[in-house]
Formats: sequence, C-alpha cells, structure tokens
Amino acid sequence: MNHYIARIPMSLEVPEAMHWAIKDVLEGEYEAGFDGVGLDILDIGANVGSFALWATARWPGSIVTSYEPHPGTFEFLKRNTHLRRDITPVNAALFPGGQKTATFMSRFAGDGESGLAAYAGDTFVAGAQVQSYEVAVVDPASIASPDIVKIDIEGGEGDVLDHVDLSRTSLVLLEYQNRKNRLQCEARLKADFDLVDTLEYDWAPLLGQACYRPDLAGDVYGRMFAARKGITRMRRSTGR
Repeated sequence: MNHYIARIPMSLEVPEAMHWAIKDVLEGEYEAGFDGVGLDILDIGANVGSFALWATARWPGSIVTSYEPHPGTFEFLKRNTHLRRDITPVNAALFPGGQKTATFMSRFAGDGESGLAAYAGDTFVAGAQVQSYEVAVVDPASIASPDIVKIDIEGGEGDVLDHVDLSRTSLVLLEYQNRKNRLQCEARLKADFDLVDTLEYDWAPLLGQACYRPDLAGDVYGRMFAARKGITRMRRSTGR
C-alpha cells in the first residue's frame, strides 16, 4: 500500500498574530501516524477551528466536538466551521471540580495563549493578559470517552487529562505548558498508553518578551502524543 500526503486548500478567518500557528496545525502539526475512520474526537482548546478542520480531513467520517471558552475566539470558530455537520462548537471550558463558570484571560480574540485565570499566573506576569471574561465550564468527567483526545489549553493540561474518561481512547494529542504538567500527563498515561512522539522546548529563548514570567528560565513546554497499548479502533499508518 502506498502512502501519500494530500494538500487540501482551506479558508479560515484568523487573527494576523495567529497566522503561523494556524498554518502549522493545518500542515500536520498533530500528525501522529495513526489512521482511523468514523471516530469520536474531543477537541479541548479549539481556538479558531484549525485542528477540527484538519482532523475531519485526516480521519474521514469522524465527529469532532470543539470546546472554546473565549467569546471572541468562539465567533471565529463558528464562522470557520459554519454548516459543518461533523464539527460541533461548544462555547465553554473543560475544567474539573463541578463549578459552572470560571474566569478566563486573554490578550485578543483568537489568542492562542489565552487560558483560565487559575493557570495564567503560571506563565504570564500580572497585567499581560488584558481581557477577562467569565466563561461557562463543563466538567471533563461528564463527557463520554472519545477515540481521540486533543488538548491545547495553555496550562492545567494535567488536571483536565486526569478527569477525562480514557477507557475507549486510542490516541491522546496534547501540548503542555510546563514540566509539572508534562509529568502529571505522563503519570496519567503510563499504565495504558505508549508515548509515540514528544517534543520539549526550553522557555529561556522566549523570556525576552516581557509578558512571560522570568522565573520560567529552566522550565519547559512542548507536546506529547500517546497511543493506547494494543489499540483496536485505529492502526499505525503504513509507510511510518
């Protein structure tokens, strides 16, 4: 069987500051090397919808539920997924604990580094995120176990992953904000999943930007892809 890379044109409304980040997602930033069809995909931290659109092309016949709490970013998400029956946008954050609302911090609509105030202080100095909203919250434990979980929420990744039902999950695709969250995610996954791809970056080169906490020097951020041991709903791509 031959292995091909299809390039599918897509038009999205995105903030100019997010152009390169969106481009990376659409060009396969979340490619982990596993095929599947008709999957249930949970998109936590959907931003403007780039992952959802890429995922429905990558895994045909799948359904994506995309959670995006920022009200302005959610408007981008709705426009970019308009009339798509395979993508359901939800204007809420996933956050454990049973509360109904939480404070959300941002710099602008579509900001890829916006996040819940409970975690913003782990990355940003006070005042760096100038917009504040009260957003709806959904407990991740209340959601049925999906085939794929994607998490990109700029902090608190470990807390959310700890409360997601992974009993049916074949693939976890997440970005983590610091070493604490990486270790927490690894601990959650180690019994049932194999790490199939990891990237780790030092915060130090970014700390010339005044918005980040200077004491992040020596800490790390990155991504982690994990596949269930002995998965049955997905299979490793040929040619990888």
